[in-house]
Amino acid sequence: MILEYDRWGYKKFRKIIASLQFLGGLGLLVGLRFSLLLTIVSALLTLMMITAVYVRIRIKDNLINTLPAILYTILNFIIFYNSLTV
Repeated sequence: MILEYDRWGYKKFRKIIASLQFLGGLGLLVGLRFSLLLTIVSALLTLMMITAVYVRIRIKDNLINTLPAILYTILNFIIFYNSLTV
């Protein structure tokens, strides 16, 4: 996985990114109880995943390698959108 961060150009930030992803996942779980937290965390994770898709496009990854980031972007956006209606 360290080689992937290097390939993306974010080797120095890998611990920060991993920590933010972990906290985002935890925030989604806690957000099941607190709807405002769910809205905020899902919006931030959507932005993070949009950035991930951009990075994949920038480094010219193929669709198979980019697809997980696209799917997580869509999933987080759906969570965000649904949290607005609660």
